[in-house]
Amino acid sequence: MADARIFRLRMPRLSKDLSEYPLALKSFVATALLVLIGGVAAPSTINAAAILSTLPYFAILAVASIGQHLVIQQRGLDLSTAGIMSFAAVIATKLPNGSNDPAVVIFYIALALAVGAAVGAVTGIIVALLRVPTLVTTIGVNAILFGLTYFVSTGASVQSPPMMVSFFEARFLQVPTTFWLLLLVAGLTVFVLTRTTVGRRFIAVSVNPTAAHAVGVALRTYSIATYALAGLMYATAAVMLSGYLVSPTVLCGLPYLLGTIAAVVVGGNSLGGLTKGSVVATVIGAFFLTYLAQLVTALGFGGSAEDLADAIIVLSGVALPELMRRVRHA
Repeated sequence: MADARIFRLRMPRLSKDLSEYPLALKSFVATALLVLIGGVAAPSTINAAAILSTLPYFAILAVASIGQHLVIQQRGLDLSTAGIMSFAAVIATKLPNGSNDPAVVIFYIALALAVGAAVGAVTGIIVALLRVPTLVTTIGVNAILFGLTYFVSTGASVQSPPMMVSFFEARFLQVPTTFWLLLLVAGLTVFVLTRTTVGRRFIAVSVNPTAAHAVGVALRTYSIATYALAGLMYATAAVMLSGYLVSPTVLCGLPYLLGTIAAVVVGGNSLGGLTKGSVVATVIGAFFLTYLAQLVTALGFGGSAEDLADAIIVLSGVALPELMRRVRHA
Protein backbone atom coordinates (compact mmCIF):
# COMPACT_ATOMS: atom_id res chain seq x y z
CA MET A 1 0.00 0.00 0.00
CA ALA A 2 2.84 2.39 0.92
CA ASP A 3 4.60 1.68 -2.40
CA ALA A 4 1.38 2.37 -4.28
CA ARG A 5 0.96 5.72 -2.52
CA ILE A 6 4.57 6.70 -3.32
CA PHE A 7 4.04 5.72 -6.97
CA ARG A 8 0.92 7.89 -7.16
CA LEU A 9 2.77 10.83 -5.62
CA ARG A 10 5.66 10.57 -8.08
CA MET A 11 3.60 10.06 -11.19
CA PRO A 12 2.01 13.17 -12.77
CA ARG A 13 -1.76 13.36 -12.67
CA LEU A 14 -2.82 12.55 -16.21
CA SER A 15 -6.38 13.57 -15.48
CA LYS A 16 -5.58 17.07 -14.24
CA ASP A 17 -7.41 20.06 -15.64
CA LEU A 18 -6.22 21.16 -19.10
CA SER A 19 -5.79 24.69 -17.77
CA GLU A 20 -2.81 23.46 -15.74
CA TYR A 21 -0.78 22.61 -18.85
CA PRO A 22 1.44 25.31 -20.45
CA LEU A 23 -0.19 27.24 -23.29
CA ALA A 24 2.70 26.42 -25.61
CA LEU A 25 2.21 22.69 -25.03
CA LYS A 26 -1.52 22.86 -25.68
CA SER A 27 -1.08 24.88 -28.88
CA PHE A 28 1.67 22.50 -30.02
CA VAL A 29 -0.60 19.48 -29.50
CA ALA A 30 -3.43 21.18 -31.41
CA THR A 31 -1.06 22.04 -34.27
CA ALA A 32 0.37 18.52 -34.34
CA LEU A 33 -3.14 17.07 -34.59
CA LEU A 34 -3.96 19.44 -37.46
CA VAL A 35 -0.79 18.45 -39.33
CA LEU A 36 -1.58 14.77 -38.73
CA ILE A 37 -5.10 15.17 -40.10
CA GLY A 38 -3.80 17.27 -42.99
CA GLY A 39 -1.18 14.66 -43.81
CA VAL A 40 -3.93 12.07 -44.21
CA ALA A 41 -6.34 14.34 -46.11
CA ALA A 42 -3.70 15.97 -48.33
CA PRO A 43 -0.29 14.24 -48.14
CA SER A 44 1.30 16.86 -50.39
CA THR A 45 1.03 19.43 -47.58
CA ILE A 46 3.53 17.69 -45.30
CA ASN A 47 6.47 17.05 -47.61
CA ALA A 48 9.65 19.05 -47.05
CA ALA A 49 9.15 21.33 -50.04
CA ALA A 50 5.63 22.26 -48.96
CA ILE A 51 6.67 22.99 -45.37
CA LEU A 52 9.64 25.11 -46.49
CA SER A 53 7.39 27.09 -48.84
CA THR A 54 5.05 27.97 -45.96
CA LEU A 55 7.80 29.13 -43.59
CA PRO A 56 8.07 32.70 -45.00
CA TYR A 57 4.30 33.26 -44.67
CA PHE A 58 4.36 31.72 -41.21
CA ALA A 59 7.28 33.93 -40.13
CA ILE A 60 5.58 37.11 -41.36
CA LEU A 61 2.30 36.26 -39.63
CA ALA A 62 4.12 35.25 -36.44
CA VAL A 63 6.10 38.50 -36.18
CA ALA A 64 2.94 40.57 -36.64
CA SER A 65 1.09 38.32 -34.17
CA ILE A 66 3.73 38.93 -31.50
CA GLY A 67 2.83 42.62 -31.71
CA GLN A 68 -0.86 41.83 -31.37
CA HIS A 69 -0.06 39.47 -28.49
CA LEU A 70 1.63 42.26 -26.53
CA VAL A 71 -1.36 44.58 -26.95
CA ILE A 72 -3.86 41.88 -25.99
CA GLN A 73 -1.71 41.00 -22.99
CA GLN A 74 -2.20 44.61 -21.86
CA ARG A 75 -5.99 44.16 -22.15
CA GLY A 76 -6.28 45.92 -25.48
CA LEU A 77 -7.02 44.94 -29.08
CA ASP A 78 -5.15 46.51 -31.96
CA LEU A 79 -7.15 46.95 -35.16
CA SER A 80 -4.54 49.21 -36.76
CA THR A 81 -2.43 46.21 -37.80
CA ALA A 82 -3.52 46.33 -41.43
CA GLY A 83 -2.98 50.08 -41.78
CA ILE A 84 0.49 50.06 -40.24
CA MET A 85 1.60 47.10 -42.35
CA SER A 86 0.25 48.56 -45.60
CA PHE A 87 1.73 52.01 -44.96
CA ALA A 88 5.11 50.59 -43.90
CA ALA A 89 5.17 48.43 -47.04
CA VAL A 90 4.57 51.49 -49.21
CA ILE A 91 7.37 53.41 -47.47
CA ALA A 92 9.81 50.55 -48.01
CA THR A 93 8.89 49.98 -51.68
CA LYS A 94 7.54 53.22 -53.18
CA LEU A 95 9.84 55.82 -51.64
CA PRO A 96 13.19 54.24 -52.70
CA ASN A 97 11.94 54.86 -56.26
CA GLY A 98 13.62 51.79 -57.71
CA SER A 99 17.02 52.53 -56.20
CA ASN A 100 19.30 49.62 -55.38
CA ASP A 101 21.76 51.76 -53.43
CA PRO A 102 22.17 49.95 -50.06
CA ALA A 103 22.21 53.25 -48.15
CA VAL A 104 18.92 54.37 -49.72
CA VAL A 105 17.19 51.03 -49.26
CA ILE A 106 18.32 50.66 -45.65
CA PHE A 107 17.26 54.25 -44.90
CA TYR A 108 13.70 53.67 -46.08
CA ILE A 109 13.47 50.32 -44.31
CA ALA A 110 14.56 52.07 -41.11
CA LEU A 111 12.03 54.84 -41.83
CA ALA A 112 9.26 52.26 -42.26
CA LEU A 113 10.16 50.67 -38.91
CA ALA A 114 10.35 54.08 -37.21
CA VAL A 115 6.97 55.13 -38.60
CA GLY A 116 5.40 51.88 -37.37
CA ALA A 117 6.77 52.46 -33.88
CA ALA A 118 5.75 56.15 -33.92
CA VAL A 119 2.20 55.38 -35.00
CA GLY A 120 1.98 52.77 -32.26
CA ALA A 121 3.25 55.30 -29.71
CA VAL A 122 0.62 57.84 -30.81
CA THR A 123 -2.05 55.16 -30.45
CA GLY A 124 -0.74 54.35 -26.98
CA ILE A 125 -0.83 58.02 -25.95
CA ILE A 126 -4.44 58.36 -27.08
CA VAL A 127 -5.43 55.20 -25.22
CA ALA A 128 -3.41 55.76 -22.05
CA LEU A 129 -3.58 59.52 -21.60
CA LEU A 130 -6.84 60.49 -23.29
CA ARG A 131 -8.54 57.24 -22.22
CA VAL A 132 -10.17 56.66 -25.59
CA PRO A 133 -11.24 52.97 -25.95
CA THR A 134 -8.71 50.86 -27.83
CA LEU A 135 -11.18 49.72 -30.46
CA VAL A 136 -12.22 53.28 -31.31
CA THR A 137 -8.63 54.51 -31.35
CA THR A 138 -7.15 51.73 -33.46
CA ILE A 139 -10.03 51.74 -35.95
CA GLY A 140 -9.53 55.48 -36.44
CA VAL A 141 -5.75 55.15 -36.77
CA ASN A 142 -6.21 52.29 -39.24
CA ALA A 143 -8.51 54.43 -41.43
CA ILE A 144 -6.05 57.35 -41.41
CA LEU A 145 -3.17 55.06 -42.36
CA PHE A 146 -5.08 53.55 -45.27
CA GLY A 147 -5.75 57.08 -46.51
CA LEU A 148 -2.04 57.91 -46.27
CA THR A 149 -1.19 54.63 -48.00
CA TYR A 150 -3.38 55.48 -50.98
CA PHE A 151 -2.02 59.05 -51.07
CA VAL A 152 1.65 58.03 -51.09
CA SER A 153 1.23 55.03 -53.40
CA THR A 154 -1.33 56.67 -55.71
CA GLY A 155 -3.20 53.37 -55.48
CA ALA A 156 -0.63 51.32 -57.41
CA SER A 157 1.66 48.61 -56.11
CA VAL A 158 5.40 49.05 -56.64
CA GLN A 159 8.13 46.46 -56.99
CA SER A 160 10.41 46.15 -53.96
CA PRO A 161 14.08 47.13 -54.36
CA PRO A 162 16.10 44.16 -55.69
CA MET A 163 18.32 44.30 -52.61
CA MET A 164 15.30 43.64 -50.35
CA VAL A 165 14.06 40.85 -52.57
CA SER A 166 17.45 39.14 -52.60
CA PHE A 167 17.71 39.25 -48.82
CA PHE A 168 14.22 38.03 -47.95
CA GLU A 169 14.13 35.37 -50.65
CA ALA A 170 17.51 34.00 -49.61
CA ARG A 171 18.03 30.85 -47.55
CA PHE A 172 20.52 30.00 -44.83
CA LEU A 173 21.08 26.29 -44.15
CA GLN A 174 18.26 25.66 -46.65
CA VAL A 175 15.83 27.57 -44.40
CA PRO A 176 14.31 30.92 -45.52
CA THR A 177 15.83 34.08 -44.07
CA THR A 178 12.43 35.19 -42.83
CA PHE A 179 12.28 32.20 -40.49
CA TRP A 180 15.62 33.06 -38.90
CA LEU A 181 14.43 36.63 -38.45
CA LEU A 182 11.33 35.32 -36.68
CA LEU A 183 13.50 33.28 -34.31
CA LEU A 184 15.50 36.41 -33.51
CA VAL A 185 12.40 38.54 -32.84
CA ALA A 186 10.59 35.85 -30.84
CA GLY A 187 13.72 34.95 -28.87
CA LEU A 188 14.39 38.56 -27.89
CA THR A 189 10.76 39.08 -26.91
CA VAL A 190 10.65 35.96 -24.74
CA PHE A 191 13.98 36.86 -23.14
CA VAL A 192 12.84 40.39 -22.25
CA LEU A 193 9.50 39.20 -20.87
CA THR A 194 10.90 36.38 -18.77
CA ARG A 195 14.45 37.43 -17.84
CA THR A 196 14.36 41.18 -17.31
CA THR A 197 12.80 43.50 -14.76
CA VAL A 198 11.00 45.40 -17.51
CA GLY A 199 9.45 42.17 -18.77
CA ARG A 200 8.34 41.04 -15.33
CA ARG A 201 6.75 44.44 -14.73
CA PHE A 202 5.02 44.22 -18.11
CA ILE A 203 3.45 40.91 -17.08
CA ALA A 204 2.52 42.31 -13.66
CA VAL A 205 0.80 45.29 -15.31
CA SER A 206 -1.22 43.00 -17.56
CA VAL A 207 -2.23 40.42 -14.94
CA ASN A 208 -2.90 42.76 -12.01
CA PRO A 209 -2.61 46.47 -12.88
CA THR A 210 -3.93 47.57 -9.48
CA ALA A 211 -1.19 45.73 -7.61
CA ALA A 212 1.44 46.90 -10.12
CA HIS A 213 0.35 50.53 -9.63
CA ALA A 214 0.48 50.09 -5.88
CA VAL A 215 4.18 49.19 -6.02
CA GLY A 216 5.02 52.15 -8.23
CA VAL A 217 4.92 50.74 -11.76
CA ALA A 218 4.10 53.43 -14.35
CA LEU A 219 1.04 51.90 -16.02
CA ARG A 220 0.66 54.57 -18.70
CA THR A 221 4.30 54.34 -19.72
CA TYR A 222 4.01 50.59 -20.18
CA SER A 223 0.80 51.00 -22.17
CA ILE A 224 2.37 53.53 -24.56
CA ALA A 225 5.51 51.41 -24.92
CA THR A 226 3.38 48.34 -25.68
CA TYR A 227 1.61 49.98 -28.61
CA ALA A 228 4.90 51.41 -29.89
CA LEU A 229 6.53 47.98 -29.80
CA ALA A 230 3.49 46.44 -31.47
CA GLY A 231 3.72 49.03 -34.25
CA LEU A 232 7.38 48.15 -34.69
CA MET A 233 6.45 44.46 -35.00
CA TYR A 234 3.80 45.19 -37.64
CA ALA A 235 6.25 47.32 -39.62
CA THR A 236 8.89 44.60 -39.40
CA ALA A 237 6.40 42.06 -40.73
CA ALA A 238 5.49 44.49 -43.53
CA VAL A 239 9.12 44.86 -44.60
CA MET A 240 9.51 41.07 -44.59
CA LEU A 241 6.32 40.74 -46.64
CA SER A 242 7.43 43.41 -49.14
CA GLY A 243 10.76 41.71 -49.73
CA TYR A 244 9.27 38.26 -50.11
CA LEU A 245 6.29 39.15 -52.32
CA VAL A 246 8.46 41.42 -54.54
CA SER A 247 5.43 43.58 -55.46
CA PRO A 248 3.04 43.83 -52.50
CA THR A 249 -0.43 45.26 -53.05
CA VAL A 250 -1.60 48.50 -51.48
CA LEU A 251 -3.81 46.50 -49.10
CA CYS A 252 -1.18 43.85 -48.31
CA GLY A 253 -1.70 44.26 -44.57
CA LEU A 254 -5.44 43.60 -44.63
CA PRO A 255 -5.31 39.77 -44.19
CA TYR A 256 -3.23 40.23 -41.05
CA LEU A 257 -5.90 42.17 -39.17
CA LEU A 258 -7.91 39.05 -38.37
CA GLY A 259 -4.99 36.64 -38.72
CA THR A 260 -2.95 38.12 -35.87
CA ILE A 261 -5.90 38.00 -33.48
CA ALA A 262 -6.66 34.42 -34.51
CA ALA A 263 -3.03 33.40 -33.87
CA VAL A 264 -3.23 34.77 -30.33
CA VAL A 265 -6.49 32.88 -29.75
CA VAL A 266 -5.17 29.60 -31.20
CA GLY A 267 -2.25 29.98 -28.81
CA GLY A 268 -4.74 29.76 -25.95
CA ASN A 269 -4.13 33.33 -24.78
CA SER A 270 -7.00 35.22 -23.18
CA LEU A 271 -8.36 38.07 -25.30
CA GLY A 272 -8.99 39.96 -22.08
CA GLY A 273 -5.37 39.73 -21.02
CA LEU A 274 -6.52 38.49 -17.62
CA THR A 275 -3.93 35.73 -17.40
CA LYS A 276 -0.25 35.43 -18.20
CA GLY A 277 0.08 34.80 -21.92
CA SER A 278 2.69 32.94 -23.95
CA VAL A 279 4.55 34.41 -26.92
CA VAL A 280 5.71 30.92 -27.90
CA ALA A 281 2.08 29.73 -27.96
CA THR A 282 1.14 32.66 -30.21
CA VAL A 283 3.99 31.79 -32.62
CA ILE A 284 2.78 28.18 -32.72
CA GLY A 285 -0.73 29.50 -33.32
CA ALA A 286 0.59 31.41 -36.33
CA PHE A 287 2.00 28.18 -37.77
CA PHE A 288 -1.38 26.49 -37.13
CA LEU A 289 -3.13 29.15 -39.21
CA THR A 290 -0.50 29.11 -41.96
CA TYR A 291 -0.71 25.35 -42.33
CA LEU A 292 -4.51 25.53 -42.19
CA ALA A 293 -4.47 27.98 -45.11
CA GLN A 294 -2.24 25.62 -47.10
CA LEU A 295 -4.48 22.67 -46.27
CA VAL A 296 -7.63 24.55 -47.27
CA THR A 297 -6.03 25.41 -50.61
CA ALA A 298 -4.84 21.83 -51.19
CA LEU A 299 -8.36 20.52 -50.54
CA GLY A 300 -9.76 22.82 -53.21
CA PHE A 301 -11.48 25.42 -51.04
CA GLY A 302 -11.16 29.13 -51.76
CA GLY A 303 -9.67 31.88 -49.66
CA SER A 304 -13.09 32.60 -48.19
CA ALA A 305 -12.91 29.30 -46.30
CA GLU A 306 -9.68 30.46 -44.64
CA ASP A 307 -11.27 33.78 -43.65
CA LEU A 308 -14.27 31.93 -42.28
CA ALA A 309 -12.04 29.66 -40.21
CA ASP A 310 -10.17 32.67 -38.79
CA ALA A 311 -13.45 34.38 -37.92
CA ILE A 312 -14.76 31.27 -36.15
CA ILE A 313 -11.52 30.99 -34.18
CA VAL A 314 -11.72 34.61 -33.03
CA LEU A 315 -15.41 34.35 -32.11
CA SER A 316 -14.70 31.15 -30.20
CA GLY A 317 -11.93 32.90 -28.32
CA VAL A 318 -14.42 35.51 -27.17
CA ALA A 319 -17.46 33.30 -26.57
CA LEU A 320 -16.00 30.16 -24.99
CA PRO A 321 -14.40 31.82 -21.94
CA GLU A 322 -17.68 33.60 -21.21
CA LEU A 323 -19.66 30.38 -21.59
CA MET A 324 -17.25 28.54 -19.29
CA ARG A 325 -17.50 31.34 -16.73
CA ARG A 326 -21.29 31.13 -16.74
CA VAL A 327 -21.22 27.35 -16.43
CA ARG A 328 -18.90 27.56 -13.42
CA HIS A 329 -21.14 30.11 -11.71
CA ALA A 330 -24.42 28.46 -12.65
